[in-house]
Amino acid sequence: MIAPQALGFSALLLLCLLSPVALLAVSFDHADHRETPCADCHHNFIDGSGGGTCYNCHKYHPDIAAEIETMFHDFCFGCHVSRRQEGEDSGPMRECRGCHPG
Repeated sequence: MIAPQALGFSALLLLCLLSPVALLAVSFDHADHRETPCADCHHNFIDGSGGGTCYNCHKYHPDIAAEIETMFHDFCFGCHVSRRQEGEDSGPMRECRGCHPG
């Protein structure tokens, strides 16, 4: 078996996405995102698609559940990359444990 440390980020992400194991816990603090307009993440404020936590829909809705990890990685990581490119504080970028504790 290959040690996870020997894999590149893309290969490790693909391995995680293809694995049938449960989703990793995510450490997310709204206080760290005060500068971001709520509707940038909470699309349900605009389109009226529901309430509650992101997981309520994205993990349990049959039409989108299979895409949850890709959606969140693309969305969250994409925002962090954009902020870094703009020279702003960007939060965790390179290590899984920056967002996934444990």
